[in-house]
Amino acid sequence: MQTAEARLKRIFVVRLEEGERLPDAIELLARKKKIRSAVVLLLGGARDGTLVVGPSSSRRKKHSVLTESFGPGHEIMGIGTIFAGAKGPEMHLHAATGRGNKTLVGCGRTGLKVNFIIEAVIFELAGLAARRAFDPATGFHLLTLSR
Repeated sequence: MQTAEARLKRIFVVRLEEGERLPDAIELLARKKKIRSAVVLLLGGARDGTLVVGPSSSRRKKHSVLTESFGPGHEIMGIGTIFAGAKGPEMHLHAATGRGNKTLVGCGRTGLKVNFIIEAVIFELAGLAARRAFDPATGFHLLTLSR
C-alpha cells in the first residue's frame, strides 16, 4: 500500500456545456489552471459515450477491456481524480449513466459528450507528490505516490 497526506488548496466549480467532451474538457482546465492533483465530482447529462465496464480477465496482467456504449439523453454521476502524467494532467473517472431502467457503471477514459450540462466540482490537493506512470505489466497509467 502506498499512502500520502495532502491539504485542500483550491476549489473550482465548473459548468460543462452541450457537446463538450470528457475527460478532455476537465484535463484542459487542469492544464490551464496548473492543477496537478485533485478530486472531481460531477453530475448532469451525458450522451454518445463509451464506458470501460471491466477487464477481459481478472488477472493482473496486460489485457483487453470490455466496453459498453450509450447514446443520447443519459443521466450521469461520477467521481474521479486528476494526477500529473507524462503529457500533463490525466483524469481517471468512474461514472454511472442511466436512461430509463438501463444503467451502466464504468471508467470514462474512452470519452463521452455532455448532454445539455454537466456540473463538476474540482477539489485541488496540495502538498502531495503523486503522479500517473505507465505500467507495462498492465498497460495502465497507475497512480504512484512518492515517499
